[in-house]
Amino acid sequence: MSVKKNTAIQNMRKDVEIMSELILGQLRELDNLLTSGELCMESEKKKKFRETEKTIDEYEIKISDEFINIISLHKPVASELRMVIACYRLSINLERIGDMALKILRILLEIKQHPNIKDFIDEISNMLTLTNNMVEKSILSLFNNDIEYAIWTLKNDDIIDEINKKMIKKIIKKNRGQLSDSQTLSNFINIKIIVSNIERMADQATNIAEASIYYLKGEDIRHSDITSVESELEKPSSDKNE
Repeated sequence: MSVKKNTAIQNMRKDVEIMSELILGQLRELDNLLTSGELCMESEKKKKFRETEKTIDEYEIKISDEFINIISLHKPVASELRMVIACYRLSINLERIGDMALKILRILLEIKQHPNIKDFIDEISNMLTLTNNMVEKSILSLFNNDIEYAIWTLKNDDIIDEINKKMIKKIIKKNRGQLSDSQTLSNFINIKIIVSNIERMADQATNIAEASIYYLKGEDIRHSDITSVESELEKPSSDKNE
């Protein structure tokens, strides 16, 4: 590997790591907000949250440019190519997670005064905590070469989907007969948006896990059944063009 190519790839990887830390920090802030039960955030923290989201967007653009430059200027071989593609895919999904986190924060702070939200705080918090773990483990699977973390993330996506379905059913059941009331209907819609966005963040984590597996094993498992994929992943990988 040439010095320039190695430097370019390492710089891209470092930027993705920084972007990942920013995202995980945002998710921790959301988790703390929910576990506090108060749904209140100091103005300085809100300002920092929004500023961090802008920084995340800037990193996504920077990493995209780095990806294009590495492909066009340095002609990476197989394993290098998989790394930069995985990092690029990771950055795209991280940016989407950041958008969703900001949307969840806005809604939580807007509806904090409405009593209906408090009936679901614990469940939303548990759902967010599991999703945060999925995001973190999917990132670690790439940077720590840990395929088990990637598989764990993929398996837990079904759990999040099930929690999402149960939450929606519970919300409908609890508010049955009251949805004609404008405030109750607004609360219902907002809670649904929150849990749906958490579920979508979990989907982004699975995308990151799939990108990690692509890098580590050279297998594109998108749209595949994880139960049929696990045995295949146990086989040793080979980098013919490394």
